[in-house]
Formats: sequence, C-alpha cells, structure tokens
Amino acid sequence: MNPVVLVVDDDCGISSLLSILLTNNGYTPITASNGSAALDTLKNCPTPSLILTDYSMPVLDGCKLIENISLQSHLQDIPILLMTGSDINDLKLPTTSNFKGIILKPFKISVLLESISCYIQGKDCKPSAYQE
Repeated sequence: MNPVVLVVDDDCGISSLLSILLTNNGYTPITASNGSAALDTLKNCPTPSLILTDYSMPVLDGCKLIENISLQSHLQDIPILLMTGSDINDLKLPTTSNFKGIILKPFKISVLLESISCYIQGKDCKPSAYQE
C-alpha cells in the first residue's frame, strides 16, 4: 500500500496540486481544508505516514493543529512539515517533536518530494526543509 500523506491547506488550488503531485509519486493523499477538519479526518482515515500543513488557515491554524496532534499518543510520532509563504522570522513555530521543518511557498517540487520521502522513510533528515 502506498504511504498516506495528509495535506491540510485552505487553498483548494494548492491542495489539488499537492494531491496530483503526491499521487504521481506513489503516495495516497488525503486532504483537509483547515486544522479542525484535519483532526476530524484523522479520526476516520488510515493513519498518515506524514502530514503536510499550511501555517495560516481559518478555524485552526497549522501550529495549533501540530500541538493538538502531539497531545494524542497514537498520532504524536507522525512527522509534520509546515508550509508557509510568510517570513519564517515572523512566525511562532511549534516546539513539539513531531514538527520536522518548513517548506516555503512557492515551494520547489524537488525539495518538497525529497523532504516527504526522507521523513516517511525515517531517515536522518535535516531538522528543517528551508529553501532559498
């Protein structure tokens, strides 16, 4: 079975693009439009191998989502990558162990896929996936 990746983004264009990209690269994407919807999705879907979430979203943002997930023992080991178009120096980033790094928007597909693969395989990845 292909690894499941939960994509959480309020921009349906980004979610669609990521779903196509993930499918074409051997992953099974599941999408949610905000952090609250993602928590509901996690109750009813296969446990994802990785979560890719936007930082700024209505209802429940990416940081609050990461904090909520880290409090649930059956989910706290899922690696989570945060996507943002904001200056990372202006962000309050999560400090939980499941938060693995940041993908800057607009992202480079190669950086995104390399980061996803690395964390799903449990390799010794860089602590963050920043890109210039």
